[in-house]
Amino acid sequence: MPGDRGQPAPPFRLLAALLTAALLVSCAGVGGGKDLALEGSTTLGDGEPPHNTSASQHDPSTDGGQLQPPPPETAPPDPPASRARVQAEAQALLDGLLERRDGEQVAVLVVDEYGREIVAHDPDVAVLPASTLKVVTAAAALVTFGPQARFTTRLEATAPIDGDGVIRGDLHLVGTGDPVLATPEYGRWIYPARPRTPFEDLAEQLAVAGVTRVEGDLVGLVERFDGPRVAEGWPDRYFNSFDARYADGLAIDAGVRTIVSYPDEDEDDNGDDDAGDEDGDDDAADEEDADEEAEPSGPPDVRIEHTREPAEHAVAELVRLLEDHDIEVTGSSRVGDAAHGTVGRVATVSSPPLEEILRFAVQRSDNQITDAVFRAVGRQRTGTGSFASGERALKQVLEGLGIDHHGAVFADGSGLSRDDRVTARMLVDLDRTMHRSRHAPTWRSLMAVMGESGTLSGRLSNTVAAGAFEGKTGTLRDVAALSGAVTGTDGRRYHLAVVANAQGQARWLSRTFVDEVIVLLAADVRGCELRSASEDAGDGPLGRPPVRISC
Repeated sequence: MPGDRGQPAPPFRLLAALLTAALLVSCAGVGGGKDLALEGSTTLGDGEPPHNTSASQHDPSTDGGQLQPPPPETAPPDPPASRARVQAEAQALLDGLLERRDGEQVAVLVVDEYGREIVAHDPDVAVLPASTLKVVTAAAALVTFGPQARFTTRLEATAPIDGDGVIRGDLHLVGTGDPVLATPEYGRWIYPARPRTPFEDLAEQLAVAGVTRVEGDLVGLVERFDGPRVAEGWPDRYFNSFDARYADGLAIDAGVRTIVSYPDEDEDDNGDDDAGDEDGDDDAADEEDADEEAEPSGPPDVRIEHTREPAEHAVAELVRLLEDHDIEVTGSSRVGDAAHGTVGRVATVSSPPLEEILRFAVQRSDNQITDAVFRAVGRQRTGTGSFASGERALKQVLEGLGIDHHGAVFADGSGLSRDDRVTARMLVDLDRTMHRSRHAPTWRSLMAVMGESGTLSGRLSNTVAAGAFEGKTGTLRDVAALSGAVTGTDGRRYHLAVVANAQGQARWLSRTFVDEVIVLLAADVRGCELRSASEDAGDGPLGRPPVRISC
């Protein structure tokens, strides 16, 4: 743990402090310079972003992928001989669903890799998408930043570090929208599998530089984020279940407060900690006991609670981490405007690459990450990060890719909002476009794999569809949705989106339809033979006997 590392010996501390002070003086007035990042990547949070208002104004030098649509496709080959049978079976499944849907809305579109329609129903009707909207956010982030981009969070000082290790001024904690900035407690006890930007590294870097005291304030600054912390269309119940979090450009621990407490150690019956020390003066033994008790003997009690002011929470946690590194802040901790200009940067922490963050968010359907990325894309493209600018930015990306977003509403980036709307055609067109773009390998790696990973890990695991479908689920109490692609070993591919706004049995039937269609398509791209069911086979849930598959 960083807090267990010893401080530099006094001569080295003084040297580090003098070097850092010289660096700060030389950097005065250039606090917006570049941080170290991976070669060829974008570091999010450095300098001014391009303030784009339309796709045509976007600066290609900051774009991780092309905004222009892929080149026109050449004339496709004739469909395989199996196509007529696949279309007939898919249509029969769809007819069975529509006969039993009891009036609920369902949008369906399946096309092949050349865009030729296999089956469709209301593909241009805007419907509630649930988490399938996350793929739109992910695509916009890849196109805007590139897969190797990293978020940065900075500590800047208004005065240099002097020879005594003192900063006689303020420290500014500058947030730029990192969605995975987190304390070690959150990473260890709450969500170890989640990507994490180590928040404690900021305190450690100050300690290594020899800082012992900050005589000013610790001020949290949120760069170019604005607007409500709650998206339109979020019911209160989403906060009760922790599905939604209050958004800000500076937030830690996924927008929650991590509370860790250790059970009290057993005391002696008489409450005297010196019991057993017969002469009462065995100081060495007492120190040994204290050392042994420094590490808790068992797991802690851990709980989380919402924080309505994420930036204030981040500032308070940094004060705690600084104290853990024996660095005192004598002034106040607050969020607001800077009272003084900075002379330079004293610490920086960078997130994992964007593709790692998006992979977790899409496969695990993480709402907080996708909402934060949504706002960050808005910040990059419009100059201000908010839910409103996120919507403008996503539509800008879709327009640049040549994808019709008519009827779409992006109230957030996660698909939680009851105001969100997409069409099945938009989801299918986006998936086809990303598969043909320079980001195709990354795009495919973001998706959950049927029967293998993410939210699809337990679905159709013992069927021909296992490993063949890559995509994104969407689930609310009245939504069952899935979008993505079925791919064969020879590159043949089907793209599909099925979004059912339904409850009860109709919702279950929609999921059944999706599973049976994916099995059908997977069998086709894998060269399996489709056979009619035996005469004594009963009808399935959709009113038709199951198709026999021979591979």
